[in-house]
Amino acid sequence: MDIRIKRKKTLLALLLVVSVMFSACGKQETASTDTDDIDELKAQIESLAAENEELKQQLEKFTAEESQPAETEMVQATETVPQEETVQEEVPQEDRLNIVVFGDSIWDMDRGDTGIAAQVANYMNADVYNCAVGGSRATLKDGESPDNFEKWDSSSLMGMCNILAGKVDPEFLEGYPAGGVIRNVNPQTVDYYIIAYGLNDYFSGAPIAVEGSDSWDAHGYAGALRNAILLLSQISPQAKVLLISPTYCQFYKDGAMYTDSNMKDYGQGTLTQYANAARNVAETNNTLYIDAYSTMGITPYTADQYLEDGVHLTIEGRSLYAKAVASCLKYGKPGEVSGNSVYY
Repeated sequence: MDIRIKRKKTLLALLLVVSVMFSACGKQETASTDTDDIDELKAQIESLAAENEELKQQLEKFTAEESQPAETEMVQATETVPQEETVQEEVPQEDRLNIVVFGDSIWDMDRGDTGIAAQVANYMNADVYNCAVGGSRATLKDGESPDNFEKWDSSSLMGMCNILAGKVDPEFLEGYPAGGVIRNVNPQTVDYYIIAYGLNDYFSGAPIAVEGSDSWDAHGYAGALRNAILLLSQISPQAKVLLISPTYCQFYKDGAMYTDSNMKDYGQGTLTQYANAARNVAETNNTLYIDAYSTMGITPYTADQYLEDGVHLTIEGRSLYAKAVASCLKYGKPGEVSGNSVYY
């Protein structure tokens, strides 16, 4: 661009010089030829003027030709400037697992960040649907029918499974957190079901197996577990089941521990026997299983650390429990016993 401007200035300077020279020559000739014919002088002046005009036209034409390509180049340069494209990398959404929990107050007592469900969700990168109901049990109570769906009002394990199967309306759970949670569960997308009952069956003296009845009677602890596993496998054939035994507990009187679940019998056996029954159901039905009673690490020697009232878990106890659950879900094998975790 600077070179073209210099050319223009040079041509203009030459034109001016030529004009001055012609003018000077004209004056000299006029001075020296005072006696010449006036018509001849006029003819010379007109000739010089014509040459001068021709030079101006050539200069203007040259200048126009030079400037036009420059403008064209400027336009082309502008058009060819690469535009910066903003490329946003799509963040892939990881597939989150869907885990549904059926249980009692061990799961229901803390629904915050230190609760078992929240910790498992974090470990497993999962959405955990905590359908646990404090005080509930796996077994049906005496007088409760296993198939009276129109008047169903039992929050037992079978009640929760019947809701997911579409056999029972969840309206009877109004007022419970689980009542709102279970409405959002889609059985077709569940990856794991966790079944964790036994404490309230033990405290209420529910039988492990109903005497004189078959092993599938849901009024018995083992029968209720079997029925739930079967029904869940029918509505969610893609899902795996994790069965968890009840945890060890202690009993206090006047501020002092006087017995524990290894010795206390509420009429149908010690809690150890309920845990053994859960293990037997898991092995015969080839489900995942955690022996929370014997191998999780909650014992008479660690009860002060993991149990806040002899039954419910402390923050440390919930952390221990959640790690064991996540470990079993990740590394456990169906039909085998899992206990405490070495992976967290």
